[in-house]
Amino acid sequence: MAGRTALKLAIDLLREPSQVQLIKSEPLPEGVELLLRIAAGEADAARSAAVTARRSPKTVQHAAAFFIEQILFAPNADSYRVLGADAAASAGELRRNAALLFKWLHADHGAHGARAAFASRLTVAWNDLKTPERRVAYDAQCRAAADPARRKATFGSRSRRKQLARLLARRQARQRDDLSASRLGKLGFLGRALAVLLHRPV
Repeated sequence: MAGRTALKLAIDLLREPSQVQLIKSEPLPEGVELLLRIAAGEADAARSAAVTARRSPKTVQHAAAFFIEQILFAPNADSYRVLGADAAASAGELRRNAALLFKWLHADHGAHGARAAFASRLTVAWNDLKTPERRVAYDAQCRAAADPARRKATFGSRSRRKQLARLLARRQARQRDDLSASRLGKLGFLGRALAVLLHRPV
């Protein structure tokens, strides 16, 4: 995603939706604000973006809405991402983005409220980050939630290594048994009987 602006990425995703799974786990690209302005119905932003992208204003609007729905409102998105930002964003940027997103959702009356499901997520995200105190609490909560996940990942990889080691040990034991059986087969009946009587390994 390096080097791609949000506008270009949004148009690419509209053309190739299969890329959504990959992109929604990547950091947000530069220029998300433009997509929010387009989605919120700012005609100047849509016209300017259409000229830049060499696409129709309608295509640019669809691309902006698709990006917001699929990338910002992805199921595992945190409150910063829902607001089209990251943890380094200023309070002013978060406020501006929230206002644009609320405007986008409010303008959805013509689509019978198809995006109404996003309203509660946006409200929660804004409530998490709207004051410095809430933001500090939210950041602390995210850090606390990440620690057990990290421990679980470490435990999981350790558990996987043990499982692989046991599998390898069983395979080596089978190979030894196969080799012993092969040697016994070559000795013939008399040789096997003598080996058993003398308790010698074959």
